[in-house]
Amino acid sequence: MEKPPNPERKVEKGEVIAAIRERGLGDPQVRELVSEWTLQQEERIHGAGLKGENVVQARIIFDIDRADLYVAAGDREGALAALEDARLQAHQENEMELYAEIMQKMDELESFLR
Repeated sequence: MEKPPNPERKVEKGEVIAAIRERGLGDPQVRELVSEWTLQQEERIHGAGLKGENVVQARIIFDIDRADLYVAAGDREGALAALEDARLQAHQENEMELYAEIMQKMDELESFLR
C-alpha cells in the first residue's frame, strides 16, 4: 500500500536524484517524488520575496537543480536546456557567480556529450 504524500516533509534534491537513478522516471513513486519536490521548490521561490531572499537567485538555482535531475535521468539534452534557461536569466540579472557556475556545468555536460 502506497503512503499518501506528506506535505510537512521536505523532499531533498539528493533523495529525488537517488530515486531517479535507482528506479527511473517511469516508476510512479519516483514521478510523485519529482512532482512533490518541484511543487516545494516553486512554493519556496514564490515565498522567497516574503522572507527577504532573492527571488531571482532562487529561480536560477531551481533551474540548475532541475538540470541535475535531468542528468540523473540520463537526459543530457534536457539538462543543457535547463542550464541554458538558467544561464540566460543569470546573465540578464547580472548574477555573475551563478553564471560562472552554470557555464562550468554546461562545459562539463557538453564535453561528456562529445
